[in-house]
Amino acid sequence: MQVLLVAGIVVLVLGLVLVFGLYPYIDSQATQEITNGLNANMTSKLLDVNSSISVPYNANGKGIFIFYYNSSYPLEVQGAPENDSSVSSAGTYYVIPNGSGEITLIDNWSHPVSVKYSSTYYFVKNGGILGVLILAGIPLIIIGAFMTIFGFIRRRQR
Repeated sequence: MQVLLVAGIVVLVLGLVLVFGLYPYIDSQATQEITNGLNANMTSKLLDVNSSISVPYNANGKGIFIFYYNSSYPLEVQGAPENDSSVSSAGTYYVIPNGSGEITLIDNWSHPVSVKYSSTYYFVKNGGILGVLILAGIPLIIIGAFMTIFGFIRRRQR
């Protein structure tokens, strides 16, 4: 039954690689592509009192719209769907997976506000295939674990 033990370990390792190896790789590639897109489109501007900046978006296709801004004082944001924002020390990110419209930054302060903003689209490449591979890794982990345990028990009985 040594063959069952070895086969179980191989299937288990293959499942672990698909689940825990493929996802971090995809995540790092997406992060790098989004960061490069935002950096390439970065714009700095001094926003006068009661003035605004508008950025149109159309995320109705396969692309995901990402908008980033950082300002010296908080700005009023209009046109962004609710619950699509993430605030960090670096600024505010809006990730809009679907829909179209216009994000508007408005200076409601009594003085000008310095703002940096950028936007980009992220297009998922081979997402279906990669998703299937990651999901296929889960049953492989379970089957590999059972095969390994069963092979180990059968080996000890000899």
